[in-house]
Amino acid sequence: MGSMTTSRPNIVLIMCDQMRWDAAGFAGSPIVQTPHLGRLAASGVCFENAYCASPVCSPARASWLTGLYPHAHLQLRNYGPKRMGEFGGYLPHDKTTIGDLLKRAGYRCGIVGPWHLGDDHRPQHGFSDFWCTYRYLGDYPDPLFDYFDTEGVENLYRSGAPEMTQYGNILAFGTTTDPRQQRTTWTIDRSLEFVQQQDDDTPFFLFASIKDPHPLVLVPPDLPGRYREEDMPLPASLRDPLDGKPEFQKRGKFRVPSTVTDAEFRRMMTYYYALITHIDDQVGRLLNALEGTNTVVAFMSDHGELLGDHGYTEKCLMYEASVRVPCLLSWQNHLPSGFRVTTSLAGVDLMPTLLGFAGQAPETPIDGRSVSEAILNGQEPEGQSIFAEIASLDAIYHNADEPEELAACMMVKDGHWKYIRNRFDIDELYDLKTDPGEMRNVADRPEHQNRIAQMRQQISEMVCRTGPGPYAWCL
Repeated sequence: MGSMTTSRPNIVLIMCDQMRWDAAGFAGSPIVQTPHLGRLAASGVCFENAYCASPVCSPARASWLTGLYPHAHLQLRNYGPKRMGEFGGYLPHDKTTIGDLLKRAGYRCGIVGPWHLGDDHRPQHGFSDFWCTYRYLGDYPDPLFDYFDTEGVENLYRSGAPEMTQYGNILAFGTTTDPRQQRTTWTIDRSLEFVQQQDDDTPFFLFASIKDPHPLVLVPPDLPGRYREEDMPLPASLRDPLDGKPEFQKRGKFRVPSTVTDAEFRRMMTYYYALITHIDDQVGRLLNALEGTNTVVAFMSDHGELLGDHGYTEKCLMYEASVRVPCLLSWQNHLPSGFRVTTSLAGVDLMPTLLGFAGQAPETPIDGRSVSEAILNGQEPEGQSIFAEIASLDAIYHNADEPEELAACMMVKDGHWKYIRNRFDIDELYDLKTDPGEMRNVADRPEHQNRIAQMRQQISEMVCRTGPGPYAWCL
């Protein structure tokens, strides 16, 4: 295929928030309508086994952008304005992102949408040419909310907005009454502004950060009708009693209450899928604007969405739907078309891979590896183990501040085996070949103790490469 000796490409990184790996036509869903993403997949590379480095927003995003696992970049929990300066609450300024490196390499760098990594009002980490973030801004003006005011449309994303439906604690959903009320539409509008401002041969890097389909699940009124509630496949584990699982899973914030009926859950699912179709429509606008240009396009999600698996919505657990993500890469005339990669892609691999397309490399040691050369040549990258790290649910949802709570869980996936080391509860081991639904925790079986010892050693060796930092307890 093509080489990297041609002029440096533009790079567009489109990152959704909380999109399931299988919630798209290109991922095999017979239900979710995503024709534009299907076109992107057909023109490039689909990573069928991509995993985030942490199944929660800020730590996962920091890993995608730095190529480091959370123990090394130290963004250990979600950022909010009150967390600036707190250990684990923001991305330290001395950590290097892909934006820093591409800016130094002469790229014009911009971000649209949530930054979610600290000081979100302030241009940083190379994105000084176009800083158009919203949310997590504290007392600073929010461009998205200001836009609603300027346009004279109701802000449906504000707390307590009317016309939202929520059953129990599952994803809240509703419809817009005006196209200008939808945040993904706004994000793509601003992204197109950035692209259209390009007036010379300087390559650009655009980080299009799409907050959807993270709740609020707010969709144009015509889209839910494309999905029939009776067609929604309820997860087989929706009423999982969690027998043999860690105790903390039984009291999580987003465990689906028994009062939520199957019909109500199916109705919520139609809106979640409708929102993904809206994302697809809007991404299609951006793809059309980039048609015929020398541009690498990456589409992915920061982490997944359980959507009823194991009786949960949201994320933060190490089940497949939470840690696995969609991931597409396209570069016309360079990357092979319709190439399906089955080798696992880690949540630290995208940063060095995109740098590789630009002829750049990380300046300091990172956890990730570039797969750019392999996929440019139409080859499967060499197999590897996949890791993920996360704070405790008490730290994520209930403001527990003890340092130990910020580094509470470590996952390693090696082939079809997945081991989760839990600092404050029993461990988990799943055989994804015989138990793809992760229903049977076999960590206490005598015949698996040697395997667990080997996987613990893998964890120890991994964290020592760039740490161990707050995960020294895994040694």
